[in-house]
Amino acid sequence: MYNKQLSNRIVLATLAAVGSMTVGTTSAYAAVVCASPSIAVPQNIDGMYINLVTGATGTTGSSVAGWDFNPYASNTATLLSFNAATGSGYVSSGGVITPLAGGTPVGASSTYLTGIQTSPTAMGSYRAGVSGQYLGFRFTEGGNTYYGWINLTSVGPNGFPASLNNYCYENTPNTEITAGTTPVSLQQFSIE
Repeated sequence: MYNKQLSNRIVLATLAAVGSMTVGTTSAYAAVVCASPSIAVPQNIDGMYINLVTGATGTTGSSVAGWDFNPYASNTATLLSFNAATGSGYVSSGGVITPLAGGTPVGASSTYLTGIQTSPTAMGSYRAGVSGQYLGFRFTEGGNTYYGWINLTSVGPNGFPASLNNYCYENTPNTEITAGTTPVSLQQFSIE
């Protein structure tokens, strides 16, 4: 009986200590913000514009205040291209926007392509078709830089049809995120 009471006291003391540590330091924890819009990218020169913070989307930049990301079809209306708002960019390697495997860090040490990306070199991977990988990105809001990832599906040989499946970003400025990371509240678990 004594051992059971002692055991219960240890468990309660541990839970209280963990609870007080959590309450006392919640502001120190970064938070990941995610959305799952599941939107087909229109195969035209406007494509779609998205504000990653508000989730607002539209088919013109003027219809989406503060847009960050604009996938679209280049002049021929057949080639997937990306446009980034000022301060935004895509993780790249050797001038190629690189599809990332889950677990790849996205942050200040990553290399970024910025602006409008229409070249066959920069867009090669996404025009050939991408599924199950992530587009690492950075964007600015209110003078701060944020890092995130976009799960975008494209189909070769030109990148269409293309769809924006979901995205997440770290909402603490200048904080690295891992591609594919989602908050526990959005994860699905099964107990077998």
